[in-house]
Amino acid sequence: MKPVHSEDDAKRDFFVSLPDHDYYEDEVECRSGCPTRTDARGYLIETAKGNYHDAYAISRATNPFASICGVICGAPCETACRRGDVDEPLAIRNIKGFLTQRHGPETGDLKEPLSHSIARGTTDPDPNGKTVAVIGGGCAGMTCAHDLARLGYTVTVFERHPTLGGQLVQGVPINRLNRDVIQAECDSILALGLIEVKTGVDVGKDITLEELNAQFDAVFIGVGLMAGKRLPFDHTDNKDVATAMEFLVDFNLYKPWDLSGKKVLVYGGGDTAMDAARSAVRCGATRVELACMEALWSRTLRGRRGDEQVCTEDELVGALEEGVILNGSSLPEAIVVEDGALRGLKMKKVNGAPHLVFTKDGGRLNPEVIEDEFRVVECDLMIWAVRQETDFDTSIEALKLKMTERGAIACDPETLMTSVDGIFAGGDIQNGGMLFIHAVAEGSQAALGIDAYLSGKPLQKPYREIAWRDEDVYDRDSPYLDKGWINREEDAYDPADPCALQVIQEYSECEAKAQAGRCLECHIHPTFDSNLCILCGGCVDVCPSYCLRMVDAGRVDGDENVAAALKTEYGAKEDFDGSGSLMLFDPLKCVRCGMCARKCPTGACKMSVNTFKDCYVEAKPCST
Repeated sequence: MKPVHSEDDAKRDFFVSLPDHDYYEDEVECRSGCPTRTDARGYLIETAKGNYHDAYAISRATNPFASICGVICGAPCETACRRGDVDEPLAIRNIKGFLTQRHGPETGDLKEPLSHSIARGTTDPDPNGKTVAVIGGGCAGMTCAHDLARLGYTVTVFERHPTLGGQLVQGVPINRLNRDVIQAECDSILALGLIEVKTGVDVGKDITLEELNAQFDAVFIGVGLMAGKRLPFDHTDNKDVATAMEFLVDFNLYKPWDLSGKKVLVYGGGDTAMDAARSAVRCGATRVELACMEALWSRTLRGRRGDEQVCTEDELVGALEEGVILNGSSLPEAIVVEDGALRGLKMKKVNGAPHLVFTKDGGRLNPEVIEDEFRVVECDLMIWAVRQETDFDTSIEALKLKMTERGAIACDPETLMTSVDGIFAGGDIQNGGMLFIHAVAEGSQAALGIDAYLSGKPLQKPYREIAWRDEDVYDRDSPYLDKGWINREEDAYDPADPCALQVIQEYSECEAKAQAGRCLECHIHPTFDSNLCILCGGCVDVCPSYCLRMVDAGRVDGDENVAAALKTEYGAKEDFDGSGSLMLFDPLKCVRCGMCARKCPTGACKMSVNTFKDCYVEAKPCST
């Protein structure tokens, strides 16, 4: 049993839960923390063994953009990594980059990576006679096209820009992501066949959404949020006030603004704001400052990270190392303009971290402002990086698609179908600006919804069949707990060539194996056979992380499943109070050292391994 929470006071109960299927699937938190449920644990273990091809296959299984995620993913897997409770999370993204640079489509082999996908269908599909239009050639759209083509659907991708990639091309600074890698990932997906691409076609202008809805059996809207938002201040339309998207699109299309001798202020606290600030440095600005409402802290450089912080750690560290001046806990008051010329931004000081107030539009930060404390940050160029919006409004309005109170397209949460039959939506336009890996996950989810809608069959959803086995011999090398954290930042930039590619450095083989070897292997845990246990308590005594505890069964409480298990084992509670014992296991504390199993004199304690097999099961019928 695992405690939900416990009290040291002997008069209080231990509230526990019994592990079920979902517990064992979620036990590996790097895997459950990933929107595509990529088995990071699996490819870390194979990397540590030196099985790099097998490791890459695992990383590519649920994600057709594995090579992209090996460079720029926001890495929710690292945020979830339990190793972070010991010292620092594993650098999972860097390890994926190590693998993809050896076996991803950027090596020139476009076909072989396709064979590792576990999406339904085949790499050699026969056309099934159904057609789907995909609007947007970014992560959501191309993932949806990938999964549909495997099922035999003929897909046409409409992309307004000259090349595929969406926000990968227009939004991610060219110094962070090699465009050849984006092209290789997209070309690999196109190698499946059954996918036609029409670039330079702006849906809503060159062709309407109504026309696509009439011409195709289904439509998927996977466009990004390409319009920057300006806060409603006087002078926000001044010629020297811009949005991050206006600035970044030009920078990424090799038309960088000349900021030589200029002071730049970026307002915003997310990754887009950091990207804008770091790109301004590369455009020759003499001073770049960034201000935002949130408190900004770096785990690496300053010791802690604010819970309200929205940018990723590596972006913040990179900005600091490149000389960006950070102004956290600052609220804009007024844009200062004199004689038509921008002079700066007047800001109020926020007291501590702003707290989240939940509202009908999903919540907002409500800062406590310090009265009469103002400052003006001087600048020659100000860049708003507070929010991104869609510029797909006219197409949405024409078909009267239902919208949420937050301004996103309303969709069925299971199928991602909109309020109009046959039209589906996913990615940023459906859920707001999120990580690229979220867009990949929703592209796959939409493909399943489209297949159910067009085939008339029940909706399928991914499922993992869990199996268990005991390790007869478990002898892990204990120094894995002592290995330090290895991180690689970007190379120093060249001010003379702001468009020069400077991607995150590749791990050496030695570094990759050492980093992967830090994995706690959370799919392994101690189990106990009560028929063999002699209640010696040796396992509890030897546990270095205090994750085991033997308690009186009468002190244990829980839900109906726990109550039923106790009754089956002991009878009524008054019959076993003070006479029965239970072993409680806290999986959040366990470091998987196996000392409990080695100490056990009877073999009652063993280290058990849960394994899984990916499959698909029926979900609810598709909504129409």
